[in-house]
Amino acid sequence: MSNLRNRDLRARDVNKLATYKSEWLHWDTGCDNTNEWVIASVSDREHCQKLKNWLLSKNIEETAEVVAVTLVDAALSRYKWSEILENPNRVFQGVSFKLYEINFKWHLEYAEQEVARFGRYEYRKHIK
Repeated sequence: MSNLRNRDLRARDVNKLATYKSEWLHWDTGCDNTNEWVIASVSDREHCQKLKNWLLSKNIEETAEVVAVTLVDAALSRYKWSEILENPNRVFQGVSFKLYEINFKWHLEYAEQEVARFGRYEYRKHIK
């Protein structure tokens, strides 16, 4: 299995698949060149707009299907990318989560400190 289409997957299954693919994950630059994290707050209108702009800057198709994982034993949540763009509060609620595109094209992590990072899986770079 190389994608997240199966509706019977559990959080631990998703995390295990992601671990196998982690060598291909390359994080975007964050607030500065020393790390990949950015502020990801929905605490007020200004921060929410900055978060939306950051999400839009990733140029992801609005129809992209994503899986959200919060805790190891929690149920998975499934969304269209457009749902997250329309209402970031849907997932950015002060609870850590990992968001995976169902074909492992990209990955977004959010930490409860209201920071996030975004990375893409770059499989071609490892083909010799």
